Amino acid sequence: MLLFDEPFSALDPLIRRDMQAEVRRLHAEVGKTMLFITHDLAEALTLGDRVAVLRDGALVQVGTPEQLVGSPADDYVRDFVRDVPRADVLSLRWIVRRTPDDPASATPAPAALPATMLIRDAVPRILRAHEPVPVVDDGRVIGVVGVDELLPVLAGHPDRIPA
Repeated sequence: MLLFDEPFSALDPLIRRDMQAEVRRLHAEVGKTMLFITHDLAEALTLGDRVAVLRDGALVQVGTPEQLVGSPADDYVRDFVRDVPRADVLSLRWIVRRTPDDPASATPAPAALPATMLIRDAVPRILRAHEPVPVVDDGRVIGVVGVDELLPVLAGHPDRIPA
């Protein structure tokens, strides 16, 4: 296990970004568990596979960055992640509009997007499509995402993001 305790707190943004990339490379190469302590939420969400939020020394929530941002455990975590751009963290899975099961929707269209795709990466393709785009998970269409699903996320209205 490797322990990092606020290793980048005194670095300028360019060096900090380079060092974060180096930590990701090192993790991929060595494959060891890394415990990274930081007060920088963006850094935690970028580097962490799992993130722990503490309050007064007690664990409030532990989960993936997507779980913390998309489904905060309480008002403290909700306030903590309030300014995080959801489109940079959440995948299409969080905003997909479920469609009725019918044989026509069971087979993914060529333009279908994976449910794991980040919302920010899907925006150009959805806007170019001019109609809702199928979203697939494990090779099956689970619903569609269109402009109506994108706008609340992009406008910063987390209360309007479907659960």
